[in-house]
Amino acid sequence: MNAVIELPEPVARRGISEAQWRTMANNLFPGAKSESVIMVWDYCVARKLDPLKKPCHIVPMQVKDQRSGDYIWRDVVMPGIYEYRTTATRTGFYLGHSKPVYGPIVKHLNVEAPEYCELTIYRWNESAKLKAEYPVQVFFREVAATKKDKKTSEYEINDRWSRAPVQMLTKCTEAAGLREAFPDELGGTQTSDEMEGQVIVEAPTIAIDPRPALENVDWELGQKHVSAIADILAQDKDENGIAEDLRQYEAEYLARFHEVYIWVQDKLASENIISKSKFKEYLKLGLSRDHG
Repeated sequence: MNAVIELPEPVARRGISEAQWRTMANNLFPGAKSESVIMVWDYCVARKLDPLKKPCHIVPMQVKDQRSGDYIWRDVVMPGIYEYRTTATRTGFYLGHSKPVYGPIVKHLNVEAPEYCELTIYRWNESAKLKAEYPVQVFFREVAATKKDKKTSEYEINDRWSRAPVQMLTKCTEAAGLREAFPDELGGTQTSDEMEGQVIVEAPTIAIDPRPALENVDWELGQKHVSAIADILAQDKDENGIAEDLRQYEAEYLARFHEVYIWVQDKLASENIISKSKFKEYLKLGLSRDHG
């Protein structure tokens, strides 16, 4: 008889089956942290996508804090070109695109590739009863992902773009065209192909003192959060397990509600459940990673 494997609490809470979880964690995103795989699930639920079809990717990116100047590695969930195609097709107005046209072959950072790629996205305009055209042109030098050579400190095209420069340039051009043709559906997102090798610069957090409004926080709601966090801290888990559950709870219930967040932190500290500094330490625990 096969043993019943208990799924991690954040996974079970989302109603993810064992087969779904193992497929995502072991086959689609092998080696990724559990919390990052869960982010994929949440992303796909929000976008009404099937996570098992891998419409998005987990991209390790360097994030620069604009205030401190420090760089940290963080997993970021980003759409792939397949999600763009799926989203555009679902509208019922996507009519495909023209055959890509490439510029002359040039050498950029020792990689030979077309200088540019251009194509036209077609979308049906229901109001005008016509096929609207959205032509785009993308230059290789502006989108090719780079990396720094550890020996020479010189920048070079990364391995993926070196192996398939035409394919990568074409996908980035298609993505740019789909954004122009479907702005409501795709917004200001960028695909993982376009953001590969880039650095995210975090805007400095604006210090807003919400305390004058704390009196408006619903006491029962705040106390419910306090009790839930106390239960997480009391679990029979190691610190990394507790930290993962705290991050999930913080992201789902507190991150977007500043007044409630401050109220809960004050209450946790005043009842000696956990200090504000220790709470912050937990949220960072296990997130650092060595990328050489």
